Amino acid sequence: MLPSQNALAGQALNNQAIIAANRFGFGATPAEAGMIAADPRGWLLRQVPPGPAAPLPPALRDLPGAEKQAADFYAYRLARKEDQAEAEKAARQVLQKSIQSEVAALFVAQMQTDTPFVERWVQFWANHFCVSGRDQIVFAMAGAYEREAIRPHAFGRFADMLLAATWHPAMLIYLDNASSIGPGSRAGGRRNVGLNENHAREILELHTVSRTGGYDQNDVIALAKILTGWTVTRNPNDGFALGKVGYRPQWHEPGMQILLGWEFPQQGEDQGEAALQMLAVHPSTAQHVAEKLARHFIADDPPKAAVAALAKSFKDSGGDLRKLAIALIERPEAWKPEYRKLRTPRDFMLAAARLGNPDMNGQRFGGLLRQFGQTTFQPPSPAGWPDRSGDWLAPDALRQRIELSFLISQRVKPGPLQPDALLQIAVGEGVSPETRHAVQRAESRQVALATIFAAPEFQWR
Repeated sequence: MLPSQNALAGQALNNQAIIAANRFGFGATPAEAGMIAADPRGWLLRQVPPGPAAPLPPALRDLPGAEKQAADFYAYRLARKEDQAEAEKAARQVLQKSIQSEVAALFVAQMQTDTPFVERWVQFWANHFCVSGRDQIVFAMAGAYEREAIRPHAFGRFADMLLAATWHPAMLIYLDNASSIGPGSRAGGRRNVGLNENHAREILELHTVSRTGGYDQNDVIALAKILTGWTVTRNPNDGFALGKVGYRPQWHEPGMQILLGWEFPQQGEDQGEAALQMLAVHPSTAQHVAEKLARHFIADDPPKAAVAALAKSFKDSGGDLRKLAIALIERPEAWKPEYRKLRTPRDFMLAAARLGNPDMNGQRFGGLLRQFGQTTFQPPSPAGWPDRSGDWLAPDALRQRIELSFLISQRVKPGPLQPDALLQIAVGEGVSPETRHAVQRAESRQVALATIFAAPEFQWR
């Protein structure tokens, strides 16, 4: 029998339960505290789905796909180009409303989820294969990109996710592969265009083997040539539906390419798939993925034993991400309280929202995230959001979090649990005497909640 909320009200969650909720998830809700306390590791393992896909939360189920988003954007741009004021205004409104809906829906999905480990796992991979909405069309497609390229493969094969992310329209546009043409191709000889290396460089440096993987500029050029031919339709006269991914053989660089010492004699599309399959199971990819996972889920300077074990799981399974998730949960280092991570602004807001359930919609939270430096779908570079605590310790970070704490606490409705009980759920037996005393002596429930959210212990996971 699981402990009830009332049974937990007088006792703090132990370190293992707090780690399960905070390090592997987005913070506990009062409703799930009992399940976590009863069996922290089992609670996580039960969330891992049996198949390759991460289940789609209800908040994300009725949103449009990337091709629809891209078509809407290109319709807006064509109307603007042709000086059709009314059509431009209508298309712009559709685009803006869609982006706002995506931002709000993702926050609601993460706040309301009863499988927070799955959602953090998806968030990790979306950041690993990130696209950034600093370009409006990519912004419009970013949510669909996560649903179409990341979620279907989050617990499947790494190779499948790599292929899906690489050929997704959001990625093709973001890293300029959509306009990359082989210099020796049929089209390359007729146009004043050339090879773009951005996508190839980021696949090698960020998505697979990393800077320590032994590649050089010749490998970047070879992979860039291999990737030529894949593009996204921007003009209704191009022969494909507007916004649709298409392969154009006349853009592809012909001939064999050599990548990391491997020969790829395949022609056309097959060459790209063969190269990506090789990179997906490369030993350096296993090491890179293991280090990033351990850094995200354990510590900024990840324990070498954990990294080695995760790399072995990746290599032995051929990049099976479900087995890798289980291996992570079962690592003893992941459960040591001396390891910890500073919550990013998004993590902080999600933890406060899940604990207090404030009367604020996802669009409002999206606006706050933009205000405090972590705009949804807009990481600063292809490397994604930084994942070291020092990157989030700006001089005004503490002041911002205190302001957020009071703002969120103002919107929390009265509930059955007193602030002291919520404190036990939020930080558990690791609470300091100073924080406990401050919460107990707060002049109102609102101030007590703000004190919990602003407490030093609450800033870490």
